[in-house]
Amino acid sequence: MKQIDSVVNVITHSELPTQRDSTVQDYPGIGLYMKTYVTIKSFGKELKNYSQVVKTTNQEDNITKHIITGSSFYYSENGLVKVEEFMLQDGKEEKAEWYFANDKCFFYTLKSNKAEARIPVLLNLSKAFLKIFRGKN
Repeated sequence: MKQIDSVVNVITHSELPTQRDSTVQDYPGIGLYMKTYVTIKSFGKELKNYSQVVKTTNQEDNITKHIITGSSFYYSENGLVKVEEFMLQDGKEEKAEWYFANDKCFFYTLKSNKAEARIPVLLNLSKAFLKIFRGKN
């Protein structure tokens, strides 16, 4: 895991070519507003990092809730090596990390009975990100 964390650290602090974009979804009829920020780092035809942060405002019964969620997918030689996720709500932050090798998760930090079920979701998202990235390069 230390080796993977070293790779992630290099990617995070690198000056690799970076693409950024954002989208807004506004549903005033149901009191929902979301802004998604996407960042992609690459090296040639190699995806290194796909990150997204979603800022959500939900208004229901005159109560406004703000939630910020994010996920970062890190790659080495176009293979998923780590996913970091976080959620910030009501001043509380929750974090989770998953470590991968050869499309298999070998360690995760999420303390939940749903942690195992999250693994195939993360792998499918990763494959979709790689497919989109390859289609653009």
